[in-house]
Amino acid sequence: MKRFAGSAGLLALAFLLAARGASAGIGVRATGGLSYVSYGDFNDAAEYANEEGLWASGATGEVGTIHWIPEFGGEIVVSVVPRLSVGVGGGIVFGTSAFVLQTGLGSYSYEHAMRAYPVTATAYLDLPALPFAKPYVFLGGGAYRASLTFEESASGGSSAGEASADLRKWGFGFHAGAGLSFEIAPKVRFDLDLKWRRAVVKGFEGEQLNPDGSSTEVFLASYRDADGNPIFAPESTADKGVFDEGSVDLSGFAFMLGLAVSF
Repeated sequence: MKRFAGSAGLLALAFLLAARGASAGIGVRATGGLSYVSYGDFNDAAEYANEEGLWASGATGEVGTIHWIPEFGGEIVVSVVPRLSVGVGGGIVFGTSAFVLQTGLGSYSYEHAMRAYPVTATAYLDLPALPFAKPYVFLGGGAYRASLTFEESASGGSSAGEASADLRKWGFGFHAGAGLSFEIAPKVRFDLDLKWRRAVVKGFEGEQLNPDGSSTEVFLASYRDADGNPIFAPESTADKGVFDEGSVDLSGFAFMLGLAVSF
């Protein structure tokens, strides 16, 4: 009797695994869209400079803030159980800000660029279908490899020269959202996503190349100078006790379009 019960249990388990395997599927999903990010410390400094007119004399424009930026991604999606899938993948979020200041003695140009490469895992839950589309919700998290560059160039006067800095740091974040899926062909669908993200990266360090050809180990600093102006810039690691550390806030929301193919 015990042997029969054991055999029945193994048979039931085999049927369960077979049913799960039959319902399981794998696919790929590519997404692209527009993200609105807070970007924190840098935008605070840029907005203050524009409001106070610090660049009004001879500037060819405002200090650009980083808010609406492109985002692209891709992932492999595996069906775990009916209505529940898990996707693993990566992507890129990037933005830049630049301005030029013209004076009687020459010019000064500045550019700041950010690149973030998230590696994410996301759970997708399908909701009851609508007549025209299939709604879903999702929740996930990821690791973000963020890279910052700063480039400055001055011509004329005693400050002529070029300087650049490259800083990097890993951080972590969470995301969630909802979407609608439209089937456009067998095993091919078009997705519309609204995604929320919380990710703040802090602790950037790297190297700065100075106008004289020397290099300096730097960290990302955020502070106010002697005149009360907010500064977001690389500073020597020797001054970590003098200046507060800056951060990059990628928190915000995104409108994403997706194309998914299942096999």
